[in-house]
Amino acid sequence: MKRIFSIALLLGIVSVFFTSCGDKFVYQNTLEFPDQKWDRIEKGKDISFEKINITNIKDVYDINVSFSHTKNINVDEISFILRIISPSGIKKETIHTVQLKDRNAEKFIGSDLGNIVEIKEPIKQYLTFTEKGEYKFIISNYSSKYQVTGLKNIGIEVKKSELDYNVEK
Repeated sequence: MKRIFSIALLLGIVSVFFTSCGDKFVYQNTLEFPDQKWDRIEKGKDISFEKINITNIKDVYDINVSFSHTKNINVDEISFILRIISPSGIKKETIHTVQLKDRNAEKFIGSDLGNIVEIKEPIKQYLTFTEKGEYKFIISNYSSKYQVTGLKNIGIEVKKSELDYNVEK
C-alpha cells in the first residue's frame, strides 16, 4: 500500500513539474499559403490572426513568428509589417525581417526537414498590452519581390514571457 502511494505521489510531482515547465501559450495558430505564394500587393498580402484574447495586462508577453518554406523559396529573407489592433481599435505597426539563410547566403537557418525548412523567430519580447480583450494581428508582406514563392505557412504564437519581475514597480 505504501509503495502504491509513493508511486502515485511521485507521478503527481513529476506531472506538476512538466506542466509548470511548459510554455504558457496565450495564442498559437498557423495559416497555410495557397499555392505556396505570398503576394506583396493587393489581394493576399495581409494575413490575419484574430481572437487573440489577453486577460491580464500586468503580464509580460513574447511574440514569435514561424515560417515553413521549401528550399526553392525565391528570397533569402522575409520582411513583413506587423499590425497589432487593440480591442478599442488602436493600431501599432512595426516592420520586421526574418533571415532565412546564414550570413554567406548558403545554408538555410532553422530545422531542415528534407525539402521543407521551418524557422521560428522572436519578433517582440517583453511586450505589455494596455487593454484586456481580443486583439487582432495582421501580417503584411513587405518583401522586395512582387511575390514570395515556396512559402508553405506562417504561424504566430503569443506566450507569457519568462521575464521575472513585476511590471508595476
